Amino acid sequence: MARVEVFPDRLVVKLSAPERALAMRRTDLVLSRDAITSAVITDDPWVWLRGVRSPGAHLPTKLAIGTWRGLGSRDFALIKSGRPAIVIDFDVPEAEESGWAGEYDRFARVIISTNHAAELIRALRLEGERAVFDTGL
Repeated sequence: MARVEVFPDRLVVKLSAPERALAMRRTDLVLSRDAITSAVITDDPWVWLRGVRSPGAHLPTKLAIGTWRGLGSRDFALIKSGRPAIVIDFDVPEAEESGWAGEYDRFARVIISTNHAAELIRALRLEGERAVFDTGL
């Protein structure tokens, strides 16, 4: 089960070992809170997926874990059917494809299924707030 940690300057999505294997990632996601442009709750996260899976795992309408690449965008999904999700959009710098490895992961959108979507949105809106949520996946 993934764990979402909200810090004053960043959002960390800690993936479990099976989730890392399915997403084909070696590290957790570290995202800048300053780059967040919007965060919404949805009952149907599947309509927010865009592009093609590359790399990751996908069972249509059941499970989506990993990176989705679209025309000029790179998104991360951690979706399980039957759960609400939070969709977080980020302002990604133009140098996204330059190969530069920085402090934060550079995703244009992150979709996370969680039973604590409302609490997570609330924590993201509060300045300097630190909170931890289990996704329940």
